[in-house]
Amino acid sequence: MSEVFSSYEVEFEKYQQQICSLIRQTQINQSNETFNEISQIFSDLQNCLQQMDIESTSVPQADRQELKNKVKTYKSETEALKKQFKIIQDEIQSQKVKDSLFGEQENQQIQFINTQDKLVKQTIQLEEAKKVCFEIEQISTNIQVQLNGQTEILDRNINKMPEIQYDLGESNSTLSRIQQKMRERKIIFLIVLAIFLTGISIVLVYKYA
Repeated sequence: MSEVFSSYEVEFEKYQQQICSLIRQTQINQSNETFNEISQIFSDLQNCLQQMDIESTSVPQADRQELKNKVKTYKSETEALKKQFKIIQDEIQSQKVKDSLFGEQENQQIQFINTQDKLVKQTIQLEEAKKVCFEIEQISTNIQVQLNGQTEILDRNINKMPEIQYDLGESNSTLSRIQQKMRERKIIFLIVLAIFLTGISIVLVYKYA
């Protein structure tokens, strides 16, 4: 048998062992570098088969058929190894795609949860704002009731003034002072109300801005 052919057989077995070892590694680390390395060794293995095929045609006729049968067997083994590697490679790539899709779904779920949290917080803030506005409305109503009550009292006092006007020389002057006080009180209440409402508005603006 050709010594050159035998040397190619040694190389072929070495490449086979390297590929089998790397395939086992891909099932653990799933590295693209390992895939590339396996592809490179398959290329070397293919070159080795070509050299074996060429060498089988250069030997004497008596040994030629035996070497050709060996080359045919080695080619079959190589194709089977390639199919095995392709199956593993497809499985790993499919798993990576699934993991990527799962990661995207997980990110979408996180974004959905964050959006829900924001909506809940905004709803709580809106309810608080409505509560504050309701309290302001109640305060304004109470102030208005108080103003109306004091106005009625002043009006009753004013209505009583004409009855004793003819007996009092200073009734006109007294009536003028009462009316002036009534106007002053209304103005004071309106100023206080305006200041109070302005203060509440400023607090709401800073709180929910």
